[in-house]
This record gives sequence, structure tokens and C-alpha cells, in this order.
Amino acid sequence: MYSWRVTKYDPLNRDVDGNYLNHEEWTEFSDVGTKVSIEEYLKTEQNYINAISSFMDEIGLDRVYVIALEQWSDEVRNQHDKEFLSKIWIEKAVNIQEVRELAKLTLRNAIWCKLGYKKQFFVHFGYDYYMYIGADRECMKAIDAVLQSGLFVERFESPY
Repeated sequence: MYSWRVTKYDPLNRDVDGNYLNHEEWTEFSDVGTKVSIEEYLKTEQNYINAISSFMDEIGLDRVYVIALEQWSDEVRNQHDKEFLSKIWIEKAVNIQEVRELAKLTLRNAIWCKLGYKKQFFVHFGYDYYMYIGADRECMKAIDAVLQSGLFVERFESPY
């Protein structure tokens, strides 16, 4: 299985231990309005969501399964997605539109989830706007698309 870390963080700004050196960088949705504009945030969020779609497209997947799901009620309410989430549960198959919505809610810290399909694909998220993607093939087209969007793709084993 191939595994990558997809982030907005330039790997050139890491120390020898892999720690990101720019402590002024925004790292979460709550930084909107203080460290990042809503426009820049939404652009970056969309790039992350598109990255997932690119990998799923290259593998030929039109659905994945919810492997893990945690919800934070206040943030779900703030995002006005309580009804959507009431139809999502662990082991449910979700289509690409639902994947996009789950990714958005995860990036906005309303939920946390792991999505996957057999031993062919996974996506899940870490703290500070880190995303981990795995696939049973190299996915060079998807990687190129993600790099073209301005995000970074690094070979990396997911800590989750």
C-alpha cells in the first residue's frame, strides 16, 4: 500500500525531525479571521477536498465506507449539517458528494472520520490540517493534480 501525507505545508520548512518551522502558519478553521482570510481558507479547503476526489478518480472509486466517525455537537450545529450527519454511520457506504461533505466537516473540526475501501484506498485526517491518503497503486496523475493545486504530497506512513 502506498501512503502519503497531503498538506498545505511546504516540506522545505521542516527541521530534520520533520517539525514544521513556521509557527505563525494557520492550522485550523478557527484561525479564519485572525491568521487567514475566509477566501484563502475556502480555497485551501477546496484543494484538500479535490485531492481526495483525484485519488478516488484515479483508482476508479465512486464510493468508500465510513470506518470511524466522531462528532462534536456544537461544531456540527455551527456548520448546519446535523441533518446530513444523521444519515451517516460507521460502515455506511458514502458516495463522492458525501465524501466531499465529510471532508469539509472534518477540516472544519466539526467531525473526525476515517474513510476507506477494502485494501484499495483510505483517507483520514490528523491535527493541524494534515491529511493522509493511501492507495494500492502509485496514483501519479492524482499526485500531479494535487501538486498543481499548490498542496504538497509527501511519502508518509499515516500515524493513524
